[in-house]
Order: sequence, then structure tokens, then C-alpha cells
Amino acid sequence: MNLVAAGGVVTVVSPIVSESLSNQLDSDGIRWIQDRYRDEHLEGVFMVVAATDDKTLNARIVSSASERGVLVCDASSSERSQVIFGALHMSEADVTVAVFTDGSDPAKARRTRDRIAGFLDPDRESEDQSGST
Repeated sequence: MNLVAAGGVVTVVSPIVSESLSNQLDSDGIRWIQDRYRDEHLEGVFMVVAATDDKTLNARIVSSASERGVLVCDASSSERSQVIFGALHMSEADVTVAVFTDGSDPAKARRTRDRIAGFLDPDRESEDQSGST
């Protein structure tokens, strides 16, 4: 995860997590709060990424974060985001590629990143290093 690599302390708030994220908990500096989102989870937070599959909940998180002066990225709306993450690939050839679509099409950014990654590291399966996009 890019935020962890940059020295960020990452906390995931969700009733469940994927198996791949579960494998990264604690050892990669990622903490999991097994709970549904509540506004109290924003206390003392510098930045929040609203990345649920519920656009209404994402909008509520953005609103609550804005009221508290918390920097916010809404994975479902670039218009509501103060931060937009690109799709990154760190190549074994010491090349880092970042693909941005200005938040308009994160899936396209990931596909483009993966195609470039295949060119740079043809023997390695591309890993999703895009953070919330």
C-alpha cells in the first residue's frame, strides 16, 4: 500500500476485509477496526479514504470529514475528493509508473498501469499498488 510505504499509519474500518488485506494486517502496519463506519472513527485522523460500495455512505463520510477539517478522498467521486490517488507500479527494473485519470476512471488507470507493468516486468504478475483506485 502506498500510504504505508510513505510512512502512513493506515486503519481500515469495515465489518469484513478481503483475504489479501487480512494477510497484510499488523505485519504491514495496517490496523483493522472490525466495525461499521461511525463519525467517531474520524477523531484524530489526518486523512480519510471513503472507499465503500455505498455512494451515499461515501458522501456522508466526506461531509463528516470536511466538517472536522480532515483531508478526504472519495473513491466514488472525484468531485468530492481533495486527494486523488494514481495507479502505481514499482518495477523490478527500478522504474515507477503512475497513471492518473484525474479521478474520472480509476479502472482505466489500473488497466493502463497493468499493461505497462507487463511490459516492464514480463515475467511477473502485476500487483495492484494503487491504493483506493
